Order: sequence, then structure tokens, then C-alpha cells
Amino acid sequence: MKSKYLIRMREPEDWIRHYDEGTQDVNDFILPIGPFEKNEMSDTIYHLGTEVPYHEHRKGFETFFVPRGSVECKVRGKRFVMGPGDILHLPPYVGHGFKHLEEGTIWRELFQEINMAQGIMNKNTVKNSYDGLYDDPAFITMYRAANRSIPREPIAAWEDVDKHDMPECRTEDFAYSTYRFDGITLRLKVGRWECNGVKEVWHAQLEDSFTLEYDAPHPEWELYYITRGRVRFEVLDETFEACEDCLVHIPPYHKHRMQALGDAELYDMGCAPLMLSMLEDIASVQVSDPARLADPVAAREFMRRYGCYLTFAGKK
Repeated sequence: MKSKYLIRMREPEDWIRHYDEGTQDVNDFILPIGPFEKNEMSDTIYHLGTEVPYHEHRKGFETFFVPRGSVECKVRGKRFVMGPGDILHLPPYVGHGFKHLEEGTIWRELFQEINMAQGIMNKNTVKNSYDGLYDDPAFITMYRAANRSIPREPIAAWEDVDKHDMPECRTEDFAYSTYRFDGITLRLKVGRWECNGVKEVWHAQLEDSFTLEYDAPHPEWELYYITRGRVRFEVLDETFEACEDCLVHIPPYHKHRMQALGDAELYDMGCAPLMLSMLEDIASVQVSDPARLADPVAAREFMRRYGCYLTFAGKK
């Protein structure tokens, strides 16, 4: 069942916009939200050999996924290859460039404080409306400064490294912290300290029938990216299923519930609560005072301290 909260990233009818840029196609899914321009998401599908020149940004955070294909990444003067299951997270002032090594490589993009969609619209307006202006060096200098993008000099000799040795690259087995509970495993992929204090990114493995409920209305947007299996969602009066390559984008003050229909995996992409701090403190309390969180009311009050509005987690 289709829902206004569900975005099927392979279905054109769910896209906000589509651009054919010659060397790549861009499909926009979510435009920036709020003062920190969170949750902007798009796919760029690259043709074989397309390169993104080496550059850096003075503002904004980029998190990239590779659902299909492979990418030669150049980051901080080093060169390595990413493939399916890998994540690349880039804060400001980190030099980066890319070469796409397979036809149809999907470069799945999560932006914060960049507004990439507006930048693409501006670029296409200039290219389509002013003949030759985009190739004028003086204009490009102004254009890049306005977008807070800094072109870098080509590096003559890249240092080839293993992707596991690059802190910006998060392989499937990477986690800053891992927490296991009955029916769920949580792995921290991107820390709050890497996102201007605004959010965290967690990978969750859900066992069959595991359920999460948020029955308390709260002021944050939620963004989930399902990568394996099926998950049933109930958002206010709507019920729908999300599967691989789906996003679920839930506005503030919308109570919701999710349940794994078989084993499933997803990313919590815009985690506003202080989840790492909360899980660290729960682990400590479970040792120092195990009875303290046994009472559901006390447990909920504990979680509210960290901005977490979870009301139930387990199997029903």
C-alpha cells in the first residue's frame, strides 16, 4: 500500500524531481528540512568513468551509500575503492573527489546543511539560460564561493590505501559502538560529533516480529532507510509496508510503530535523540542498579532525558 510517508527510491512516481545531466541522472527524494537542512536525500546514477573533481566544502555534511556498483574515492590525498555496503561520511574542509567504476553505479546521498538540490537547480538555470556563462572563469569563481565549494589542485601522486584504513569510510563491519538487546542489534555508523551536534546515524538489525513504538508525540522528523527485508509501519491512521530501497519519512508529532516482518535491516538516518549517550548510560545502570529501569514509567522518564520518545521495544 502506498503512503505519503513512504518513498520507493526505484519508483519514478515517488521522486520529487529528476535531472538528466548527461554523465549522470539525479533523482531527488527529500528536500532539506529545518534550520540545519536535515534529511536531504537523492540518488545520483553515474555512467561508467564519470569523475567528480577534487574539492572541499566550507559548510555541510555529506553521507554517501553505494547500493550498486563501485567508486574510486579520493579523500585527503588518499585513494581507495568503495562498493556495496560501504558508507562514506565527509564533514566540511575534507578534500574529496570520485571516479565511478561501473555503469549505473548508485551514489545514494544524505546531506545536511548543504541544500544540494538547490545547487543543482542553480547550475542548470545558468547552463540552460546563459550561453557560455558556466565556462567563464570569473563567474565560476563567484559561483563556487556562493556555494562554499573550494576547488582543489589535482594531486599528481595519490597514495593508494585500503578503505578500512580511512576513517571517513565505514565498511559493513564498522561501528563506533555496538549494543545488542533481545531482538535488535544497533551499530553507530556516524557520530553526533561528526554532524555539528545535530544527529547520529545508526544501523539496526531487527529480528522477526521485533517492534518499536513511539506513542508519545515529539518534535523531531524521523527518517528510516530499509536495506533488507520488510518492515510494517503504522503512522497515525496509515498502515503500510516498506522493503529494500525504501525511505520512510515521518513528520513531527506523528505517533508511529514499526514491526519487522521477518529479519530486516534499516538505518535510522536522522537520529535526533542522544542515542549513544542514552545507551552508554543504560549499560551502566544495568550493572549498577538493574532494578532501576524495570518499571516502564521510570524507564520512559529516563529516556526522555536524552530526547528519546520510545514507548515500547520488543516482540508483540
